[in-house]
Amino acid sequence: MRLLITGIRGFVGRHLAQRGSTLGWEIQGTSRLPAPPIPLFNGQQAKLGSWAPESCFGPDLILKEFQPDAVVHLAAESFAGANGLGSDSLWKANFDGTRALLDSVLHHAPKTLVVFGGTGLVYGAPLFAGAKSKESDPLCPPNAYAASKSCADLLCQLAFSNAGLRVIRARPFNHIGPGQSEKFAVSSFARQFAAMKRGLMEPILRTGNLGSFRDFTDVRDIVRGYTDLIQNGEPGEAYNMGSGVATSMDSVVNHLCEMSGLRPEIIADPSLFRRSDPLVLLADSEKIQSRTGWVPKYDMVSTIRDLWTDWMTRSETELITPLTINR
Repeated sequence: MRLLITGIRGFVGRHLAQRGSTLGWEIQGTSRLPAPPIPLFNGQQAKLGSWAPESCFGPDLILKEFQPDAVVHLAAESFAGANGLGSDSLWKANFDGTRALLDSVLHHAPKTLVVFGGTGLVYGAPLFAGAKSKESDPLCPPNAYAASKSCADLLCQLAFSNAGLRVIRARPFNHIGPGQSEKFAVSSFARQFAAMKRGLMEPILRTGNLGSFRDFTDVRDIVRGYTDLIQNGEPGEAYNMGSGVATSMDSVVNHLCEMSGLRPEIIADPSLFRRSDPLVLLADSEKIQSRTGWVPKYDMVSTIRDLWTDWMTRSETELITPLTINR
């Protein structure tokens, strides 16, 4: 299996590259800037080609030379900011970049399977309290990031139905784990606790809305879902990936308190609240489970502990960078 991962240097891309290499696959990737190969399992390396999705040009040369069996499209801008319609760079990266990739595949590797890395946030708030979102539910994105991904998701379906491309749309819900940026809420909490534990900041935790609930899945389970879809998914279909379990942001903080032995003052910053954020997001993942047998294996406490441990091993510079939080 020859796998091309766009955005391979990102959080999910790095984990997916390692997962693919353990399966014996040949891995290549794209990054916005030229970069050295990425070390992989058992001494392997992933060569990198330069491609910026916001350039509106596809990775033609990479596709022509590598001729992958599958592409997982992860290159995107995932930090949409608090509110508003989103920046030009967001829409160029997430929508125009997807269009450019699909056009390149059509012209240079038309038999290649494309797995689009979307998001479960495309559904917005559930139809009723406690409902799990299904792939058949209408798309109702609550923010600019989700809107850009919704449009790209629809474009992928068009590429399948009108252009004959073999495209699968993955819709993973919130995923966390070692290596995640502090721009995302749970990783931000873990970073702050690590900085407090190491005496680099005062015992004050800055948060957004701790009353919200999210369907968290370990990133290592999510990338296993991607490889399962490559092997057994059906082109033209969308697949949710999530635990189906609601975890409160408040309980995440409590777990980190127990792991660190700290009880910091908690300050809810109104600037970190998003007006349109659903209070509860839950995935119905029965479709991918039935098709591929995929189920999450990591429990959430272990994942939070691994994330906390990861931040405890990072440099002081990483721990004291200016704080930004997304969800």
